[in-house]
Amino acid sequence: AFLSDFRKTLGDLVAYNHYAVFQQYAHKYNMGIQPESAGPHAGPMDGIKNYAFNDIVMSEFWSPSPHRPNPENRFFLKQASSAAHIYGKKIVGAESFTTIGPHWNDELWHDQKSSFDHEICAGLNRMYFHTFTCSPPEAGLPGQEYFAGTHVNPQVTWWEQSGAFIDYMRRTQSVMQNGKFVADVLYYYGDHVPNVFPFKHSDPAGTMPGFDYDVTDENIILKLKLNDGKIIVPGGIEYQVLVLPDHKVLSMAVLQKVEELLKEGAHVIGNKPESSVSLVGGEEAKKQFQKMADKIWGNEVSAKGEKKVGKGELAWGITAREYLLSKGISTDFNVIESDSKTDFDYIHYTIGESDVYFVSNQTTERQKISCQFRISGLQPELWDALTGEIREAQAFTQKDGLTTVPLTLEPYGAIMVVFNKLIDKNQQGTAQFNYPDFETVKIIDGEWTVNFDPNWGGPESISFPELIDWTQHSNEGIKYYSGTAIYNKTFNLDFEPEKDKQYFLQLENVKDVGIAEVKINEKEKGILWTKPFRVEISKELQKGENTMQIKVVNSWYNRVAGDQTLHGKKQYTTTNIDLKHDYRGRPIDEIPLEPSGLMGPVTIKKAVNIEWFKQ
Repeated sequence: AFLSDFRKTLGDLVAYNHYAVFQQYAHKYNMGIQPESAGPHAGPMDGIKNYAFNDIVMSEFWSPSPHRPNPENRFFLKQASSAAHIYGKKIVGAESFTTIGPHWNDELWHDQKSSFDHEICAGLNRMYFHTFTCSPPEAGLPGQEYFAGTHVNPQVTWWEQSGAFIDYMRRTQSVMQNGKFVADVLYYYGDHVPNVFPFKHSDPAGTMPGFDYDVTDENIILKLKLNDGKIIVPGGIEYQVLVLPDHKVLSMAVLQKVEELLKEGAHVIGNKPESSVSLVGGEEAKKQFQKMADKIWGNEVSAKGEKKVGKGELAWGITAREYLLSKGISTDFNVIESDSKTDFDYIHYTIGESDVYFVSNQTTERQKISCQFRISGLQPELWDALTGEIREAQAFTQKDGLTTVPLTLEPYGAIMVVFNKLIDKNQQGTAQFNYPDFETVKIIDGEWTVNFDPNWGGPESISFPELIDWTQHSNEGIKYYSGTAIYNKTFNLDFEPEKDKQYFLQLENVKDVGIAEVKINEKEKGILWTKPFRVEISKELQKGENTMQIKVVNSWYNRVAGDQTLHGKKQYTTTNIDLKHDYRGRPIDEIPLEPSGLMGPVTIKKAVNIEWFKQ
């Protein structure tokens, strides 16, 4: 208890003598503050308490990195978003895509998008690039970079194509920033210092899968109110149940508040506390604490139980998910085919009278799933932040206050399912599918003409008998090439495309950044940067001769590696980054180059099961 009091004093000093003063001086000059305030390193601080003084709540998350390989070491948004929700702050920002080890060789769909979507589901709504360096022209290319990535700036090879990636995040954030978070569980994480909450999927309250939660601290616990049995934080969010920490230690103030909430009608889950967290009040306080705990839980407590306390209900030995389901409260979101906590994730907001669910596939496989939402009487819409497309879901069912929508999500794919148009609660969808399947109608194989930029060491024009990883080519100008290469191909289609069918070009595998620009029969088809690199070409495809141009961009990594290993040869790049050793200590000549180029197979696909498309 002494150590707890000492650490709590340190935490209070950090909060009130640093962050509060920092904000006070900033406000004096009409400025705000947005420090990260709480970790991920476990200093002597209480994260939620510190965040009270943020004008913009900030956290951080990492792309896959050898420095932080596991999800629990990469994702830290949940505490920050919880602080925003309980304090009523709109923006949840984050230092984003941090890495230590990799340089330039990030794969956008696999590394950045998956991480961004993961943290959107944890409450992120404004990302800040880590890092965006400013390098003068005289520093050459790729120029000056910070030792830690991800490198995103006008010096990267894919800067001209970066708009598609940025637009995806912009569209997503513009919706999330306007939402009010929906959760069923408020988890009190105690007031031990250091008090830095881990990532969402640690789920100490046992809410997942299907329910969501916020975390809170003692200061907010003492300010909780009730409305019709719902627990309300100062920020206005309502929760079904309050969950106490499992370490069986509470402060006297929190114990008194728990009794007050129960008497007024709250639902509380928590084991009986065995001792007070503090020495404050001495022996008399200890006796009062034990007396109150006995009054609330009873003298003899079984491993699992429930009891009425006042107008409320107290339960212990049960998870929040089990408790809510036992009370007839359906999961807010459920993937019928899966009970995994990590394969799929979601976040739910209300915007006015509308409900918005962001649903993320956190796997590298195409997934066909049936998603159940705790919504009825509203038409589901599918909002695609990749394209900006909005359309009504034609396939859905309503039953028992739930709406089930079949979804198909590509590898690390995501969709917003939006409910905002009133319909009859008995109305059902008119189709079986919301997304087509695809069948291959032509494989584009054989010879390709590929143009590289001689200024960066590549041949101006070369023939590839078949698609190949550049790093496996015998020509060193291709093997170590970095930048854009243009693939040209003429192919023949021996059938007339059906006018009522949809046709797609699919590139399948593009390395290493994973960006391609497509042109079919001289018509621009945009930038592809997500698996499986598919774009509709129904209007452009024709019987007979067709021309195709595909621009593929890889990162700086291979050219820098070549310049730093091919001694005595022309140097194309200039940078402060030294690749002599990687994060495992291996010499660079033992480090594999990054696979690059258009790998394919390149195919023409026809959409089948297309009743989904009928509007």
